[in-house]
Formats: sequence, structure tokens, C-alpha cells
Amino acid sequence: MLVEERPGTPVPEAAPDALRPPPGNPRFPLVDGLRAVAALTVLVGHTSFMSGFNGNSVFGPVVSRFDLGVALFFVISGFLLYRPFVAARLERRPAPRVLRYARRRVLRIVPAYWLALTCLAIWPCLRGDIFGHWYIYYFFLQNLSLQYIQGGITATWSLCVEVQFYILLPFYALGVARLLRGRAPLVQVRLELAALALLGVASLTLRTLTFRDPAPDTVSNTIAGTFLWFTFGMVMAVLSARWHAAGPAARPAVLRALDRRPSVAWAVGLVLLLAVSSIGLPTTAPQFYSVSGWFWEHILYGLIAAAFCLPCMLALPDARSVPHRLLAWRPVAWLGLVSYGIFLWHHPLTEKFVHVQDWVSQGSFILYTLVVAVTATACAAASYYLVERPLLRYKDPRPRPPRSAAQADRVQAPSTP
Repeated sequence: MLVEERPGTPVPEAAPDALRPPPGNPRFPLVDGLRAVAALTVLVGHTSFMSGFNGNSVFGPVVSRFDLGVALFFVISGFLLYRPFVAARLERRPAPRVLRYARRRVLRIVPAYWLALTCLAIWPCLRGDIFGHWYIYYFFLQNLSLQYIQGGITATWSLCVEVQFYILLPFYALGVARLLRGRAPLVQVRLELAALALLGVASLTLRTLTFRDPAPDTVSNTIAGTFLWFTFGMVMAVLSARWHAAGPAARPAVLRALDRRPSVAWAVGLVLLLAVSSIGLPTTAPQFYSVSGWFWEHILYGLIAAAFCLPCMLALPDARSVPHRLLAWRPVAWLGLVSYGIFLWHHPLTEKFVHVQDWVSQGSFILYTLVVAVTATACAAASYYLVERPLLRYKDPRPRPPRSAAQADRVQAPSTP
């Protein structure tokens, strides 16, 4: 029997299978709406570029930076996927089983992607020889070569990075657990924050050193060149695991300030967005970067994404705050439920429907964006309800039905000759 799904609920058992945390872990309901924000900013970033809005509007420089939705997705993944591992370590209980973790990731990511890739390769016809090089596109390898990265669903280069993170994460978590075993929780937190800072700086350094003017090289499209964004989410996972269950008075002063004024984090994010839009980064030809622009954009995108995530991941719930009121709104939470499908389906549709701009002389960008968004959301909803949801019921092992009293008696009764 299907249970009514409630995206945006804080109750883990009432959340949809697609959004339910591993057993024994808390829910962060505002992250549902945050997924919707990430997907829609990526979508608007693509339609604004395709329509020429970036170069013909006073708001173009700001909207051209909406590709930071990718950073938002990476921060969310770093937080949600790492938190169960670090919480288990700090609470001295068994870590999540790797095979169960892998099953959850495969069922969450693969069916929807394979469906979208197959359908979109047939219509509206994707770039590249999808079926001739099927192993490249179906097994998340397109970001490893510039020859293939523009083929298939072009936006899914970032999904390939996510898959690399999924593979890396259990090894990192188990390694850190072994190195920090037996230390006090606060010592573990301090050492791990330092380690994540070093890894983030190393990733940023590698990304900058391997940059090739005017176009980036392969490293920037892999986990090695983007790990900084994941570390922002992993840092928040460590802080959340340490202080989520602590009483308000026991939380550090910074977290208490965030609890009182969660909207300040969003205000900081908006200021940083205006800053990154004002430092001369490319808008109409995004492939042409200077080394300094490449460096600062990556840092600022990560900081902006982290600022928007802070109230959702570290602040105590406050129904009166702007982040809570916006992200907990049921339409936004539902869009978060199907946001993965919106991300998968929207990019090929931006090219298919680019002629929509010609229907009217004014407001063509808005109409064009709405057509792409509505169509992508419809495809995402169909994918979710017809394919993803039935499969996601198997993310976690089903509990065995309790034995009846008669069965128990038969098991316990001694056998007679």
C-alpha cells in the first residue's frame, strides 16, 4: 500500500523514499526545497545563456552566475551523504554498511538517468554518438575526456562528478574513522575540520594549476578539481553531527547566532552573489576565463552555496524565518522531490525550445524559461512517479514480518525422536 508522501516533513518515516535518510539519522526538511532552488538556478542559468539574456539585460551579469546551482548540489551531497558516517563515528556506533549505501545511491541515481538519457537520445536527439559510445554515457564517464563532455546530456558532467564522490566517500569515511579512533569527540572534530580544509585547498590549487587559457582542462570537470565544494558540505556534516542534538545553551556561539538570525546567512549569500557578478567574469562566452577569474569564481560559488545551506543544515528550526517559510512551502518542497529529474531533462530542452523566444517581442526570456521549466518538470514528475518511486522502495532492506506465536513455539520446542 502506498503511503502519502510528504516532502518537506521533518519526520523521517513520513518522508518520500527518495528523500528519506538512512535509518537512525535525522531529517533536514529544508534541504528538500534547497534542491529545488539548485535545479531551478541551473535551469535559468542555461536559458539565460541560450536566449542571450546575459548580454542584453542589466540583470544579465547576475543571472549568468546561476550555474552556481551546481555548487549548491555538491554542498548538499557532501552534507547529506557524509553526515551518517561521521555521526556514527562520533556516537561510537556501527558505521553505515557500504553495500547498503551503494544500493541506495544506485537506485537513487541510475534508473532516472538511464531513462532520461535514452529518451532524450531519441528525441530531441542528443549530441554525440550515444549508443555507439554507450559505455561512456551510461556509466558516467563523459567528464573524463573533453571529447565526450559536450555529448549526451551536457549538464550531467556534474552528475559524473557526484558519482566519483559517491565512490570516494566510504573510503574517506572509513580511513578517517580508523585514524581518529579512540579520540575525544571534540578532538576528532578539530582534526577533521583541519583535514577537510587542507583537502579543499589542495583541490583548489590543483584546479588552478591545471587551468589552460582560454578553456579549462579535464581536471576541472572531475572530483579532483571540484572537491572544495563538497568539503563545505562535509564540514557542515561534522558540525551538525557534533552539535545537532545538543541543547541550545550547549551550542557554540556562532551556531547560536545562526539560530537567532538564520536569514543573515542568506543575506551574506546574496551579497557574495552580487560580488561575483561584478568582478568581470564572462557572461556571453563562459568558456573564456582568466586564471584569476577561474580561481575567484570557484571560491565564491562555494561560499555562496554554503551561505544558503547554513540555515537548512545547522540552524535550529524557526518557522518564522525567511528560509523556513520559503523552503518549507509545499510547492517548493515538491519541486525538490522531482528536482533530480528537472536537472536531467531540462538542458536538451533549452536547445529544442529556443525558438519560443520568437513568439513574442517582449519578455521572450521569461516565456522561454517557463516553457522549458514546465516541460522539464512534467518529464521529471512522470519519471519519478512511474519509474523512480517504485524502485526506491527497495533502497533499504524491508523489515522481516514478526513471527507468529505458533511459529515461535515450533522453533523453540525440542524435537522428538
